[in-house]
Amino acid sequence: MINIHNLSRYSWVEAIDPTESELTGLVGNYQLPTKFKNYMMDRHEQPRAAYDDASDFGVLVVRALGDVRESHSTTVPIFLGFNDRVLISVCHDSEQARLVREKSGVQYHEISGHILAILAALLTPYFDQLDKISQQAEKLEDARVRRVSNDHLNTLALMKTNLVYLRSATAGNLVALQELQETFHKKLTMSAVATKKADQQISDLLIEYQQCRSMFDVVGDVVSETESAFGNILNNKLNQTMQFLTVWSLILAIPPIISGFYGMNVKLPFADESAAWIYTVLMTLLLVGRMILHIKLNQHR
Repeated sequence: MINIHNLSRYSWVEAIDPTESELTGLVGNYQLPTKFKNYMMDRHEQPRAAYDDASDFGVLVVRALGDVRESHSTTVPIFLGFNDRVLISVCHDSEQARLVREKSGVQYHEISGHILAILAALLTPYFDQLDKISQQAEKLEDARVRRVSNDHLNTLALMKTNLVYLRSATAGNLVALQELQETFHKKLTMSAVATKKADQQISDLLIEYQQCRSMFDVVGDVVSETESAFGNILNNKLNQTMQFLTVWSLILAIPPIISGFYGMNVKLPFADESAAWIYTVLMTLLLVGRMILHIKLNQHR
C-alpha cells in the first residue's frame, strides 16, 4: 500500500508492505536508481546512508525492531529516500509503520527534522527491549542460588540470540547515522540555522544510539557471566552425581562377589555350617562397612 501525503513544504510518500509492482512504479515515478529498489525490497539490507548524484536523492536504511509481541527480537529494515521536495518511507512491518506514522503527523519545516524524528521514534523499542532483557537477566541471577532448570537454560539461550541481533542492529544504525550528516549536507538545501539544528539533533541521536549499544554490551556481558555461572553449577552437580554413582557402584559390587563365591561347588570356609548364609551376610556387611569407611577417609584428601 502506498499513500502520498502533500505537506506544506514537501510530499511524503508512505509505502507499507508494498508489492514489487508498487515499488517498480514508485521507482519509475520518481526516477530513482534501480539499486534503491533493491534497498526497498531486501529484508536483509544492512544499515547505510548514501546519496546518488544522478537522481539527486539521498537514502538512509536503518534496522528497526519488528513485532514486539514475538519472543525473538527480529529486526527489519526501513528505507528512507529524500531530497528537497519529497520524502519516501518504505516499511515492511505494521509496528514500524505505526511508529513512522506517529512521528509524521507533525508539520516539519525541514525534511531533516522529519527524518530525525522517525529515527528517534525507532530507537524507543530498543530501550524497551533492553529493559525487558535486563529484567530477565536479574531473574536468572536469582536463579543461580536455586536449582537451574531447563526453562532457565532456554531463556538464557533466547536472550543470547536476541542480543546478537540487537547489538548488530544498533551498531549498524550508529554507522548509518554517522554517515547521515554528510548526506544531509549534500542533498538537502537548508539554511545555516536549519543546518546547525540538524547537526545538533544528529549529535543527540548519536549519543542515544551509542548509549543503547553500550547498554546492550553491558547486558551481553552479564548474560555471558550468568551462562558461565550456570555451566559451573551444572558441572558441579554432574561431578557430584558421578561421584555418588561411583561410590554406590563400588559398594553394590561387594554382595555379588561374596554370593558368587559361595554359589560355586568348591570348599569354602563356613560353607558346611547350618548358619552359613548368616556368615555370608555378616561378611558382606563387614566389607561394605569397610568400603564406606575407606571412601569417607579418603574423599577429603
